[in-house]
Amino acid sequence: AAAVALGLASFRDDVEFCGLIANNCGTQRHAQFIDDALAGRMPLLANLARDPEVSLPERHLGLVQAHEVREELEHRFNLGKAWLGGQAICDLPKPVAFTSQDIAAPQKLLQGTTIGIARDAAFSFIYSANTRLLEAMGAKLSYFSPLNDQHL
Repeated sequence: AAAVALGLASFRDDVEFCGLIANNCGTQRHAQFIDDALAGRMPLLANLARDPEVSLPERHLGLVQAHEVREELEHRFNLGKAWLGGQAICDLPKPVAFTSQDIAAPQKLLQGTTIGIARDAAFSFIYSANTRLLEAMGAKLSYFSPLNDQHL
C-alpha cells in the first residue's frame, strides 16, 4: 500500500497528495506496518478496519446500487464517520477551488444518428458526461430496457 501511494504521489508534479487513507486494515498492527513503510514521506491520514458493518454492500461484478440500500447506507456512513472522528483525516487542507472553463461546442459529427443505450435495473450506471457529449454532437439518444423491451 505504501509503495503504491508513494508511487502515485510522485508520478505527477501537478497533483498534490495530502496523505493516505488505508482501508480494509485487518488489525491496528496492519495499519502500523503501512505507516512504518511510509517512513514519514507521506502521512497515514486514517485507517479503516476490515468490518462488514461499515463496508459497502457488493455483489458479483460490482457494488449494490445506492437506491437499493438507501436505508442502511446512512447507518454505515455514521459508523465510518465515528471511526474517522479522531484520526488525522480531520486535519485535511482547505478545499480546492475549481473554476469553470469555456469549452468550445463539439462539431455535429453525429447529426442524424440515433444511438441506443441500455438503461434499466440491470444497466443503470451511465456516465452523464458521455450522454451529454453525444447529444451535443447531434446524436439522438434512445434508451431501452434489455430486461423488459422486446425490440430496439
